[in-house]
Amino acid sequence: MRNPAGHRPQLIDVTNPKDVAWWAAEFGISEDALVEMVQIVGNQARVVEYYLGLREVRERRKALAPAHS
Repeated sequence: MRNPAGHRPQLIDVTNPKDVAWWAAEFGISEDALVEMVQIVGNQARVVEYYLGLREVRERRKALAPAHS
């Protein structure tokens, strides 16, 4: 991941609208979802990315699981 300045930031600054917009686009989520996620897991980009991966896996498993009657 690289930001417009050309370096790989490690922290997500949710007080900076440009940073929020960039990271939301980078992760493919809404800005609101990004801010909420940072509030839950912290502002380290790698942790947010890891959490997103876990969430995606969990959602796939749920979609593939047979429905219980």
